[in-house]
Amino acid sequence: MRRCRSSAGALRNAAAVVGLAMAASAWPLGAQGGLSTEGALFLLVPVGARTVGMGQATVASEAGTESLWGNPAGIARATKREAALHYSRTVVANGSVIGLVYPAGQAGVLAFGAQLHDYGAQEFTDQVGTVGQLLPRSVVVAATYAATLGRSLRAGVTYKLVQSRLDCTGPCGTISTFNASTNGFDAGLQHQSRRADSLVIGVGVRQAGLKLQVNDEAQSDPLPTRLLVGVGGRVPRVAAGLPGAELRWTAEVVNRTSLDDPAVRLGGELELQRQVFLRAGYASGTGDASGPAIGLGFVRGALRIDFARVFGGFSSDAGQPPTFLSLRFTW
Repeated sequence: MRRCRSSAGALRNAAAVVGLAMAASAWPLGAQGGLSTEGALFLLVPVGARTVGMGQATVASEAGTESLWGNPAGIARATKREAALHYSRTVVANGSVIGLVYPAGQAGVLAFGAQLHDYGAQEFTDQVGTVGQLLPRSVVVAATYAATLGRSLRAGVTYKLVQSRLDCTGPCGTISTFNASTNGFDAGLQHQSRRADSLVIGVGVRQAGLKLQVNDEAQSDPLPTRLLVGVGGRVPRVAAGLPGAELRWTAEVVNRTSLDDPAVRLGGELELQRQVFLRAGYASGTGDASGPAIGLGFVRGALRIDFARVFGGFSSDAGQPPTFLSLRFTW
């Protein structure tokens, strides 16, 4: 951890830390020009090793607690409760997410989640020694409701409380801290055909909501709203030719509401005996979560472990490829 040697130096470093936190939030997503005009960029960071291993193409997938951060319609058919912990690490931040999916019978499915991005503590000192620490962090709390509409249509909506904050421990004195909050919404639909390949069409909107205001209204920034359209399905011939195996694929396009900067995401998953999962994906762009990705998954009874790594972006160039780990328990 770095040290600041005076109150004035601490102030300058506080500003640097805030700038780093904002920049760190922007790095994990590529193909998004004009990011400087948007706030709460940490909302663009993908959640979950399965999502990342499949190139983030999940708008047409059913991904359990990961669907809280993708397309909320993806939990509409859940029949088991799921509790999960999702962890991510890049060169600029560590992310932790907890999630819970609770099927409520004919009333639909409820889910709850909380996300924390920690950009690292920074010590500051005076003539005596260490005075305290600056703690730049971002926090999201989410609540989701999803339900099936007839045999083939699924729908879901997520409310998000979003915070960007700089806290200080110890006698902070003249150090400027802040806690900026806003509200956002995700919504999505999925339609599944009765074809042999179980083709699913998914559409969604993420991060629609009020601007994030840190200093004053004139300097508030809009949330990074994204539109998503995608398809997914399985390859029946694989199951016929290799008993106990199933191959699924998914593809989507994500864009800003201005429709001027589309990105493509592709992913595939090979399931073996319902116990081992091999994944590969690709997300176009130049950010930390873009480029090729691979993933592994293992199921043992009620426990599921997923791992994914991305091979591209700033973190990979710095020698620390973005790494994602998910632990799930279903009952």
